[in-house]
Amino acid sequence: MDEGVLQRLATAVYAARGGRSQRVFAKVVGVSQSTVQAWENGKNIPNLENLEKLAEIRGELPEEFVAYLYGRVLTESPLEQRVKGMARREIARLTRAIATWIDPDH
Repeated sequence: MDEGVLQRLATAVYAARGGRSQRVFAKVVGVSQSTVQAWENGKNIPNLENLEKLAEIRGELPEEFVAYLYGRVLTESPLEQRVKGMARREIARLTRAIATWIDPDH
């Protein structure tokens, strides 16, 4: 495994857990404390399910998190790519759904 990937993962996990202990953060993610420790020490990498959980905790899509880990810059976010592939009717439905979610009384 590329050392840069392991270092960025360690930094990302440490930042994601913030002031929480490894034990508390492990419960949030649904893994053992030793697993979090291994991620932070560059000894192990998360499986896909846990990469998705870490991305969510960081407020990112999994594609964005993986791009960060590999030191890549996305020219467009995966969300932008998805929206560009949608029909206008689907975008209109999505916009209405978002508006309802933001302001349920609207």
